Amino acid sequence: MPTKLLMTIDELTTLDKLNKAFKESSKLSAWKESTQKYKANLVINNLILQEELRNGDYKASPTSDFYLNERGKIRHIQAPAIRDRIVQKVLCTEILVPQLTKPLIYDNYASLKHKGTSFARKRVNVMLQRFLREHDNGYVLQIDIKSYFDNIDHDILKDMLHKRLKEPDEVIKLIDYIVDISSEGDKGLNLGSEAPQIFAIYYLSPIDTYIKTVRGVKYYGRYMDDMFILGKDKEELKLLLEDIKRELCKLKLRVNEKKTHIVKLSHGFTYMQIKYSIDGKKIIKRPCRKKITRERRRLKKHRNLLDKGVVDKIYIYNCYMSWRNSVNADHNACKRTINTLDSLFNKLFGSIKKKKKLTREDILREAFENNSEYTNMLLTF
Repeated sequence: MPTKLLMTIDELTTLDKLNKAFKESSKLSAWKESTQKYKANLVINNLILQEELRNGDYKASPTSDFYLNERGKIRHIQAPAIRDRIVQKVLCTEILVPQLTKPLIYDNYASLKHKGTSFARKRVNVMLQRFLREHDNGYVLQIDIKSYFDNIDHDILKDMLHKRLKEPDEVIKLIDYIVDISSEGDKGLNLGSEAPQIFAIYYLSPIDTYIKTVRGVKYYGRYMDDMFILGKDKEELKLLLEDIKRELCKLKLRVNEKKTHIVKLSHGFTYMQIKYSIDGKKIIKRPCRKKITRERRRLKKHRNLLDKGVVDKIYIYNCYMSWRNSVNADHNACKRTINTLDSLFNKLFGSIKKKKKLTREDILREAFENNSEYTNMLLTF
């Protein structure tokens, strides 16, 4: 744990860092009017923001609230203004990510560079392979925390941050302010901001340490608040679950009883939208039913949008092929699913025709179709 002062507010808010933070923060929102207006007077706006941060006068602007349907679940998103995204980007880049992610366990997957859903799925596969080499069969304990983002306690979070971060008081006050504005009350973090994502990852690090270090669990992983543990004895997993519940109470969190269960590996389980089942020592991975249902509904919705002239066939084809390729990449038993969805696509939009790979001769003939003599001359080389 660091013991010295790492970065002052003046070092944190240099104009170069603010300009760089704007560049990173505006990559996906350059088309927005608010972003373009801020960019038109970038240096002046960042100088004003710099002065506010250094004087302790910084106040966040109102967020843009909207609802997002993510994998069938309606989420309330509170998107900060561009100037507030700059502040959070600087904090995350210079302080929060380097210091808060350093003590995290390797099998913590969400919202981290070089990790994410693909990495999580690979790690689950690796753990299953290693577990099955040691045991003929076993159980998986899956834990989900009830309304995780809404129940993160601000006081506990700030106390954890104060113990980890050793920056000067003005920087700590700024971080505390970001925590306070993450929700209207004294608990909860809003979705749509960068800093709350890092806070949410770090908030459960005591649970990770308890499971991996104190209890010595070998096969454990976590994607935000979705945890899994592989074990050979069901009773041991039940006792471990009760101990984890007690540790979660210290963070003022509770498990979601409907989504928390212990399942025998031979019966199969679903994690990260993949349905795992075991056939001897072979791991079979199928797409979950919800994923298939959502894609069927999306294809039918695209058919309606095509009839209204909102989208074209190229856009629909690219969307479907993206989904199709991702399913092929993540699952080893999806042929029947792919054939069923291909049939639906063919019924709605016509047959799927794979693009023929053009040869050198095809490219030259297409480029010089009006000059056959020149084409034939090039083909001789």
